[in-house]
Amino acid sequence: MAITVLGGNVLVMRDLSLLTKALLPEAAGLVLDRFTEVDGLVVVEAHCVVGELACPDCAVVSGRVHSRYGRRLVEFPSGGRRVLVKLTVRRFFCDAVACPRRTFVEQVEGLTTRYARAGPGVKTWWRAVALALGGRPGTRLCRVLAVPSGRERLLALLHAPPVPDRSPRVLGVDDFAFRRSRTYGTILLDVESSTVIDVLPYRTTETLAAWLRAHPGAEIVCRDRDSGYSRAVREAAPGAVEMADRWHLLQNLASAVGKTCHQHRSCLRKHAEGEAERLRPQPPLPELPPIERPRTQTIERTRQQHAVRRGRRAGQRQSAVPAAACSAPMR
Repeated sequence: MAITVLGGNVLVMRDLSLLTKALLPEAAGLVLDRFTEVDGLVVVEAHCVVGELACPDCAVVSGRVHSRYGRRLVEFPSGGRRVLVKLTVRRFFCDAVACPRRTFVEQVEGLTTRYARAGPGVKTWWRAVALALGGRPGTRLCRVLAVPSGRERLLALLHAPPVPDRSPRVLGVDDFAFRRSRTYGTILLDVESSTVIDVLPYRTTETLAAWLRAHPGAEIVCRDRDSGYSRAVREAAPGAVEMADRWHLLQNLASAVGKTCHQHRSCLRKHAEGEAERLRPQPPLPELPPIERPRTQTIERTRQQHAVRRGRRAGQRQSAVPAAACSAPMR
């Protein structure tokens, strides 16, 4: 019976079948033999139990085993630790007489691919990291994710998308820096879908004109202020409407506003000084002494009524209001 040593605990084969579904859910016909963890590295030993396989060339099913050997595969991390799969694979005979292939090696679906140590799932991770970060930054992130990879391997997973036969209706053209201030090319985009169509090695008129002749169909060309791109559009796509993109429109607007403000800086300075003088806080006005009104019978009666109302709001009875309060001058 196969056993597994993990932190002093022993797992039987029934538990290993559950581990197979947890660690390798897409691998069909795979059986785990041993599961160990040493110094942060999880080692999974497994083999395949499929009895017959079809030849990849002639599709004839064969069950005769030629030999066995081991493969070391990179898999998804488990609990933040690297996972290494030691897979025992078989080489089968091909019994078809007309087939040029005499032997072939079994491939576990969802786990292995020919001539590769990483499965399709791990390659999907690496490709996503390479698309987001590139080579060296992607390598550093892969080490943190416990699926280490080199920058050359990451960049090799990036393949150029297929270039359509016809140009999109709204074509975006701009320069692209392969190495800033050193080497520049031309990037072409589908403005309506915001997708990259192609990247040209140079940013010359001839390069863009040749591409436009080979890919007709552009109705609107959204470009920057480079006169070389304008000449290429007039030569290769004379019916297309040229227009500036949003970034360059905003740049032109900012440049025009800055130039105008520089020309009228003296007027703006006077206006700013006048505005600051207007907003400057004024000194407070002096307090005037209270006005002494002459004591008349009407004024005294009004003061007495106000005193009574204040006392009643405070909860006093009218008879409890002192006479001095009734005769006190109002402020």
